[in-house]
Amino acid sequence: MENSLFTCQYCGKDTSAVDYDYLVGVDHLSCTLEQEQNQINPIEKCIICGVDTAYRFRTPIDFRYNYVEGAGQLCPKCGSKDEEPIALDSHRNLFTVSEYTVLSTPNDQELGNKVRQLYWESKK
Repeated sequence: MENSLFTCQYCGKDTSAVDYDYLVGVDHLSCTLEQEQNQINPIEKCIICGVDTAYRFRTPIDFRYNYVEGAGQLCPKCGSKDEEPIALDSHRNLFTVSEYTVLSTPNDQELGNKVRQLYWESKK
C-alpha cells in the first residue's frame, strides 16, 4: 500500500499507522471533529480590527471579556482601556446612537433618517 492514500485531508499527516477506531475514513477523528466544530460554531472576530478572538459565537456573553452588547466582541487590544485601540479602516468607522433615540422613534424609516443625520453631524 502507498502511504499517500492514508493522509488526513485536514492536517496532512500520515494516518497509515493509526488505529481505525481513531479515523473517519482516512482522516484523524480529532481533525474531523475540530473541522465540524469550526463549521457549527465558528470563532468570533473583533468588531473593530477583525482578528480572531478567544470566543466562539455560541459562548454565552456572561463568560466573555470585552463583549459590547448590541455591538459584538472585541479583541483584548481593542477592548483594553490601557492601550490605544487599533485604527479603524475607512469602511469600519463606528458611531453610537442613543437608546432614547431608538425607542422614541415611531418607525424604522424615521429612525433611519435620524441615524443618517447623526452620522453626518459626527463628520463635522
